[in-house]
Amino acid sequence: MKTHLQLIASRLVHLEKMRAYLIHATQKIQVAGLPDKPQTEFSLDDSNDLAAFRMRVSEFQEHLGKLLGSIAREEEVGFSGFSDVLAFAEKVSIIASEAEWKEIREIRNQINHEYEDDPEALSAIIQEMVHCIPALLKWHEQARSYCSRKFKLNETAS
Repeated sequence: MKTHLQLIASRLVHLEKMRAYLIHATQKIQVAGLPDKPQTEFSLDDSNDLAAFRMRVSEFQEHLGKLLGSIAREEEVGFSGFSDVLAFAEKVSIIASEAEWKEIREIRNQINHEYEDDPEALSAIIQEMVHCIPALLKWHEQARSYCSRKFKLNETAS
């Protein structure tokens, strides 16, 4: 197997693990009711669960982006920046739109800034972030499917 395909295969394996972590972290904050709970009522466990959720969302989108970049390189797509990678991913129907990808990234950034500064805004941002999870998971599935079709790879490849 070509070295670059090995990198894509390893990214698929890693994302599969991260997917499980993301789903788990999302379920934990939902079960605890954190999207609707005022930050002033958070227990230490609530704060830890929220921190884990924020980290899992950020890492998952970051690593999914790395996979998209690797796919674009393998497909010999010329790109000078990540917007070109996103345009390619949108064109081949891995992601819905570059705008939606960037919106999710902006929500991720908001939670990191608003968390300390505006506790009242936190609830709305957590809710927005939870609503982003289905899109991220779908894009992961579509990237996995693309790699399976185009490169004959799946997440169990090594």
